[in-house]
Amino acid sequence: MEKKKFDWKLLKRIIQYLKPNKKKLTIVAICILITTMIGFFQPLVVKMITDDGLINQNFRVILSSVLLLLGLVLINQFIEVALASLFADIHNESEYRIYSGAFRKLLRLKPEYFTDRNASEVINAMSTDVSTVSSLTDQYNVMLISYMFRIISGLAGLIVISPFLTILVLATVPIKYFTVKKLANMREAKTSEYIGGYRDFASWMSDTISGVKEIKLWNGYQIKEKEFTEKEQGLLKQQKGFTMIGAWNMFVEIFLGWFVSALLYVFGGALLIHGKLSLGGLFAFISYSSYVTSPISAVLNAKLIMARIMPSAKRLFEFLDLEEEASGAVTNITAENITFENVCFSYNDDREVLRNISFSIPKGSKVAIIGPNGSGKSTIIHMLLRFLEPKSGKIEIGKVDIKNMDLNEYRELFSVVSQNPYLFNRTIKENIDLGSSNNEKRLAYVYQKSGVAGYLEKMPNGEDSIIGDNGARLSGGEKQKLAVARALMKDTPYVILDEATSGFDATSDAYLHDVIINEMKDKTVLLITHKYENLEGTDMVYRIEDGEIERIK
Repeated sequence: MEKKKFDWKLLKRIIQYLKPNKKKLTIVAICILITTMIGFFQPLVVKMITDDGLINQNFRVILSSVLLLLGLVLINQFIEVALASLFADIHNESEYRIYSGAFRKLLRLKPEYFTDRNASEVINAMSTDVSTVSSLTDQYNVMLISYMFRIISGLAGLIVISPFLTILVLATVPIKYFTVKKLANMREAKTSEYIGGYRDFASWMSDTISGVKEIKLWNGYQIKEKEFTEKEQGLLKQQKGFTMIGAWNMFVEIFLGWFVSALLYVFGGALLIHGKLSLGGLFAFISYSSYVTSPISAVLNAKLIMARIMPSAKRLFEFLDLEEEASGAVTNITAENITFENVCFSYNDDREVLRNISFSIPKGSKVAIIGPNGSGKSTIIHMLLRFLEPKSGKIEIGKVDIKNMDLNEYRELFSVVSQNPYLFNRTIKENIDLGSSNNEKRLAYVYQKSGVAGYLEKMPNGEDSIIGDNGARLSGGEKQKLAVARALMKDTPYVILDEATSGFDATSDAYLHDVIINEMKDKTVLLITHKYENLEGTDMVYRIEDGEIERIK
């Protein structure tokens, strides 16, 4: 098996991305230095209490030394409390920075990223990786620096008291090192396996919940329960693997700790009997040995910690390196004629959808596109909105290719009502006024024109009624009217209606058609429809079929 090298470049990138607060880290370093000095003097005070106080029966030395020891402990604990607060701030700031960066990236990714991923899978993957990577700034991990100082101070104390016993303490370090190294390699492999399995389980669970009605109709309970058992048992088996790695690591650590203590009592006792070591010196030596063995274990266990962090870090930065939606430099965009010129489009499987599509949408016109399902109508809309990019050809507004326009400013030109609009689990008002303009006059207008006013008074809290997940508390027609109201609220020069009246009854359909033709006289309207009665009043009608387009009106 090829030896796996540690990825120092990835670790450097993690630290650079987290950008811990330098000022707070400086304060942490000062506090660690003070606690290290206190820790160095505590065993010496214990030695003084034992040798000069207890053995010599000097109560004054005992009292003064105990008060000194308590003072050192009190100062040390106050510093520990301050460090806990600083560590919490450093960790929270780092986690926020990396989570906000990942969320910003998520919003700007190309739409195809979400094609094969459901919301649950994306959320679980992001949350797991962000939480794991940001754990690098946990108090335990940052305190590894203080452990290094404590090891140095502990070694100094050991050497001063007994160089011979120091060799016994250090002899256990290689054993611990090779044990941890072996366990860390096992943990890194199991971590990658577990994360992949958990993402698959989250995706399966989300897909199952979304399709629960179909499962009920097909009485598919046993099939799904069997799938659940297989996936969950696999995850539990992997979790047991993590537990056993930790258990064996703890076994070695505790056994070696007691083994060192046993050696110190045996050989230290021999030195004590022969007068080469005082009783207080032995107690102090045992204290100093814990300064070395415990921190060394923690430092060596850092490899186990990094074995858990690095797989998540790799996936997280692969995500952060994904290509975002491209934005051009052209700003100050105005509404002009829209022109498709020899546009071709095919998906990654080379399935050709559109061939040399050329047509125009004059400014202020009402243009309809008709055609059978799968003919490419929605693809035209997605390319116009820059959710998809043409394989060849170009789309222009005025004389400027839309790919050269600033993306944010470009999309401000469009309002869209799709056949299946997504509605947030918020109030009716919040779903319509996504820009939070709080323009009550405009809201009243769009309630009326969209038909939302017809059912608003029936809602328990009017416009402040929560509509449920994706509008679960609304009927199909009510959802569609809300989507129309949202488009009217945005009040843009271009309006796209993609089967916008699919859930409307005949009366509502006729009413909205009148709004489109008469209330949107100054707007450019692109209408995708199967209803030929909606073609009345349009300026132009195009038919698309077999990847080609022709004007029929």
